[in-house]
Amino acid sequence: MGVKLDSLEEPDAYRNNIYSIGRLLVDRSLQPWLANDFIFKVLGYKEKLDKCLTPIHSFTRKIIQQRRYEFHEDIVPVASTSEDIYGGKKQRYAMLDTLLTAERNNLIDVEGIREEVDTFTFEGHDTTASGITMILFCLAQNPDIQERVYEEIKSIRQEKNGAPLEIADYSNLVYTDRVIKECLRLYPPVPFISRELTETQEVNGYPVPTGTIVALHIFDLHRDPQYFPDPERFDPDRFLPEQVEKRHPFAYLPFSAGPRNCIGQKFALLEIKTVIESILINFHLSPITRREDLVFVTDLVLRTADPIKIKFTRRT
Repeated sequence: MGVKLDSLEEPDAYRNNIYSIGRLLVDRSLQPWLANDFIFKVLGYKEKLDKCLTPIHSFTRKIIQQRRYEFHEDIVPVASTSEDIYGGKKQRYAMLDTLLTAERNNLIDVEGIREEVDTFTFEGHDTTASGITMILFCLAQNPDIQERVYEEIKSIRQEKNGAPLEIADYSNLVYTDRVIKECLRLYPPVPFISRELTETQEVNGYPVPTGTIVALHIFDLHRDPQYFPDPERFDPDRFLPEQVEKRHPFAYLPFSAGPRNCIGQKFALLEIKTVIESILINFHLSPITRREDLVFVTDLVLRTADPIKIKFTRRT
């Protein structure tokens, strides 16, 4: 978004209310009678939801307000539909700048921007945090694999002679990439998705009519032994190119698929690699929480009932 979090006053309130909204939405999805808006309102759920949404929308509006000020101060948008929509002295290319340029060109209104910022702010922090947590957990549980990832990272850094890694360097972390994919297979940050059928489908001989909401449970899909033999075993080699070619393209969906897939997929993977690289080059991870101790709770994002604990030992 182009705004520093420490310049805002309400990140904790935002985070806490996001969790509350998640619980409310899960409650509604698990209790069919709450799908009715009138019943949802009469039983007091809508009032709770609105109370949680107020500070969340306030937080995102402050992001927009601050960026709008800096946008007009530092960037002169070019009223054009071409890819080069920026000009000016500082050349900042935050996503929010694109939305503000679209607003200036009457392609989106204020509430439209707020909705987009809400989406990216939520999807861009909670899911990635869940993914990073579970990847660190998997690395701590598998010391041999952790060491191999560390050696690959160290090798790339040595080639750079101490210079910071660039985007192209992260694409060379081939083994690390396979490890991350295997972690996301076992512990997808978004454990389920939903789709509305646009035409009647047949499932196991039964017709499913148009308009039906279909829930796809990614957590279970990734444990289908037909595509992932011995599915609970942690094995990054499942993502060797020759292994991937054998599988159905929709057997692995950590970022969903099709026209409604995750718009931030490439950024999320780059963010994950950046964090993993920074941590492993400085610390060795040892397990405290065991795999058999994991108890997952129903939520919009994959969460455990208790905090996951890992020991960090500084490398010498």
